[in-house]
Amino acid sequence: MRALNAWFYAQIANWAMVLKKFEIAAEYWLRVAEAKPEKGALPLTTAATCMAEVKRNHEAEALLRKAIEVEPSYSSAWFNLGFLIQKREDHEEALHCFDQAIRHQEKMDRAHYGRALSLIAMNRPAEAKAALERTIDLQPMSPYGYYQLASLHHRLGDEKACIKLVKKLHKFEPQLAVQLQRETGVQAGVEDPFAKYRR
Repeated sequence: MRALNAWFYAQIANWAMVLKKFEIAAEYWLRVAEAKPEKGALPLTTAATCMAEVKRNHEAEALLRKAIEVEPSYSSAWFNLGFLIQKREDHEEALHCFDQAIRHQEKMDRAHYGRALSLIAMNRPAEAKAALERTIDLQPMSPYGYYQLASLHHRLGDEKACIKLVKKLHKFEPQLAVQLQRETGVQAGVEDPFAKYRR
């Protein structure tokens, strides 16, 4: 009976998410967690994600901490907790969470990217550069990985590396590359292919 209830609650939760009724979805994911605790951290983490969607970040953080207690190796819970903490600019704790996510899932590119953003905010550019390079290595089509890495090279005074990255970014995200060229002032020679349609 518990398994049937959990299945039923999960169906309602999934449909509520599709319809962007995140408070209802959170409620039913919590019911899934209660009805079937062997599902571990997943329903708690998903409920927290739904709460974050409606700006109930404090409750979302508490749920993610509970998810980590239930399943300490669940990398998505660590990442989501780090993301929420980063939003309130506690970069030391956010960095710890991203490090834990990477410890349990080394190839989680978004955790490397989140780690890089906190390291940039903490003025630790060398470590941020390594984290962004790992992000791009894991996800070669990561536009914001390229964007942040090029911006970082520009701030460090390495215009040649910045231009190289702008050109690479232009191959798959031309508008972002043009924006980056404009923001940094580097002369990478990239043009917005859609500019003529906006005249």
